Amino acid sequence: MSDTDKALHALLRLQKRIIGRGSGASCCTDVKIVKIREDFKTIKDTLANLVAERDEARREVCFLLSRNVTQGCDGDTPEFHATARGWCYLLEEDDE
Repeated sequence: MSDTDKALHALLRLQKRIIGRGSGASCCTDVKIVKIREDFKTIKDTLANLVAERDEARREVCFLLSRNVTQGCDGDTPEFHATARGWCYLLEEDDE
C-alpha cells in the first residue's frame, strides 16, 4: 500500500470517527475533537507533501524526456510529454 493510500485510509477512518461510526461512539468529547483535528491536519499535510513530490517528479521526467528526444521534433517540450501521459503539466512557482 502506497503512502498516499495509507493517508487516504487514515482520512476515511477519521471521517468515520467524526460521524460516530467506527469507534462505536455517537458523539465526540472536546478532547477527541481536538485530537481528530490534529490527526486530520497531519494527514492533510502529508498528502500535500506527497502530491508536491509527485508533481516535481513528473516535471523532472517530462523535462528529461524533452531533452533526450531528437532535437527539433515538433512537440518536443515537457508539456507535450506530460499531455502524452495524461498528466497536467504543472509549472514551478518560479516559472509562473
